[in-house]
Amino acid sequence: MNQPHLITPEQLAGMDRFYRMNLINSLSGYKQPFLVGTIDGRNRTNLGLFNSLVHIGAQPARLGFFIRPLTVPRHTYHNIIERKKFTINLVPEAFIESSHQASADYPWGVSEFEKTGLTPYFSTSHIAPYVEEATIRIGLELEEEQKLTCNGNILIVGKVVEIYVPENGIFPNGSIDIIGQKTAGVIGLDTYFTTEFKKILPYARPN
Repeated sequence: MNQPHLITPEQLAGMDRFYRMNLINSLSGYKQPFLVGTIDGRNRTNLGLFNSLVHIGAQPARLGFFIRPLTVPRHTYHNIIERKKFTINLVPEAFIESSHQASADYPWGVSEFEKTGLTPYFSTSHIAPYVEEATIRIGLELEEEQKLTCNGNILIVGKVVEIYVPENGIFPNGSIDIIGQKTAGVIGLDTYFTTEFKKILPYARPN
C-alpha cells in the first residue's frame, strides 16, 4: 500500500492556484453532479451545474446545496430568491458534456438551456424548469438560506414538492437506483465517472 504523503498548509499556500483548487475540491471524494433549473421574473430560464447536494431531512423531505459568495451576480441564487422555486436534475451519463457546459459563465438573460442543447420541461404545478433529459428530477420550494460566516458561501435549503423518477428506478426498499438510471458521478470540478453497483446492506445494529 502506498504511504500517504503529508501536505501542509504552507505547501498548499505555495501551490499553483488551479492545482490547489483541483486538489481541495477533490478532497470530498465522489459526488453527484446536478443541474439546478430556475426562472426569473421575466420568465427567462436558467440552468446551473453544481455538485454540493446534501440531505437535510426526510420528513418533511428537504435537500440543500451550496452557492458561492455573492461577490459577482449568481443567476441561480437571484432567481431562487425572486421566484422561490427551483429544480434539481441528476446529470445523466449520456449528457455529461452538455451538462458540464452549464457551468460556463454566460451573461445575465442568456439561457443555458439554449447554449447546452438541453431541453426545459415544465410541470403543471411548478414554475421552475426541469431538464427533460434527466430521468431523476426534483422540484423544490425555497425554505431558508444560511450564510456561512467562515467564507460567505450560502446554503440553500428547499422543501421537496415533486419527484420524477421512473417506476423501475426504485429498489424494493425505497432507495432510488441512481446507478441503474445511469447518472454520472464527479470528483472535483471536472472529473466525471460512472459507477458500479455492489450490494445493499441491512440496517446496522449493535452486535
